Amino acid sequence: MLEKYFSRIPKKYEDEFLMNQTDFIKSRVKLLCGLVIGIYFSLTLISFLLLPKQFKLQEVYVWGSLVLGGLLILSLNKRARSIRDAKRNTYLFTALFLLILIRVNIINPGQIPVATLIYLLVLFLVSFTIPWRPLEAIPITLMHVAAYSYLYSYVQETMPKEISAGFSWSTYVTGLMFFLNAFVLVLIIRERESSRDIENFVLLKDVEAKNVQMEKELELANKVHQTLVPKSIETDLVDIAVMYLPMSYIGGDYARFHFIDNERLIFIICDVTGHGVSAALLVNRFHSEFEQLAEQGKEPGVLLKELNNFIVREFQGSNMYISAFCGLLDFKQKKFIYSNYAHPTQYFYKTTDSSMLYLGSQAALLGLSFGEDGAVYQNQADFERGNKLFMFTDGVIETRGLAGEEFGIERLEEFIKRNHGLKPEAFNRKLLDELSAFKTDNFKDDIFVLTLGIK
Repeated sequence: MLEKYFSRIPKKYEDEFLMNQTDFIKSRVKLLCGLVIGIYFSLTLISFLLLPKQFKLQEVYVWGSLVLGGLLILSLNKRARSIRDAKRNTYLFTALFLLILIRVNIINPGQIPVATLIYLLVLFLVSFTIPWRPLEAIPITLMHVAAYSYLYSYVQETMPKEISAGFSWSTYVTGLMFFLNAFVLVLIIRERESSRDIENFVLLKDVEAKNVQMEKELELANKVHQTLVPKSIETDLVDIAVMYLPMSYIGGDYARFHFIDNERLIFIICDVTGHGVSAALLVNRFHSEFEQLAEQGKEPGVLLKELNNFIVREFQGSNMYISAFCGLLDFKQKKFIYSNYAHPTQYFYKTTDSSMLYLGSQAALLGLSFGEDGAVYQNQADFERGNKLFMFTDGVIETRGLAGEEFGIERLEEFIKRNHGLKPEAFNRKLLDELSAFKTDNFKDDIFVLTLGIK
């Protein structure tokens, strides 16, 4: 019977299913023992409190026998190593409890008229607490019928006529009909439950297998995505430190810098709305387009305008947009040109007069059509040796603390003022320490920081 049942489980899952079922049945045996002993003790206590004169000392011995038998079954159950062992323990406990019920009925003949109801309730309790296979409901039902029949026989042979008349042949037959109907109900429910258990287990294992495969693919995607993250570099002109912490395997933050020639450096940092695979795919397309435009030596405002046209054209209807900050350093003319499309305000620190230039947003998100607007959004400023650029994505300022408050721009500005003298790499490390100490949980967004020091 078990072999036929398990044939519906793929071979590769069979051992795990058997182990899970064994553990589950053992836990249900413990539950059944606890329920039965607890219910019987509660009813006995209530009877003693409400009807102390009718309480009989023999009931204490019966309850003690039930407890000892239950403890023995629990001990055997703990050692069970298979489904058969666990269910055998259930059969033993059921037989013990039915014997206890017979003894209670004999001690208290007044309960005999409701014996049919009591035995039916026990049948349902045993049948639905333990995950029997459909045909395993047959011996359970037969055990209850046998106990019920023995009680009828005992009553007819030994009880006074006034008691046996209340438990007549017609009453007994009616009880058997109830048992038959209960058995059919149990059979139907157990068949459905058994099929559902198998289907759910196989479905869960299939989902787990797909999750493992997806995790492997995401790990590979992460390796590919990491190739887009630039490495920190230090040249005669600049010191650039990169810090990137994706929230998951792959994210939607992106940064890049590119030497157009020996005198000009262009760089960009941006954030795609959303996270995950779709954001990472857009980043990959965005990267290719940026590299192509950067090679052409376009200024930041023109470059972002063309990137905006590209996203509007290629990703229309996707509801995916990008905030971006792009800058260009011309070391020959000592000129800094920048353009900001809905990105958080970035910071340009001038060491010569200890002032901070706020590089705020000049246009809407990339991906929003501006119609026929031909305007180029960019500004410029002069720079000197020792000036520094602090660029980041919104994951930095949106990091949340204990009370749910954000790290915010004020804390970031204070941090920059206190630590602007650090080398870019040390600055990034200290900022990460500050954010880690501030947050109470994992980062809820990608963290990307690009710190640039002009030599």
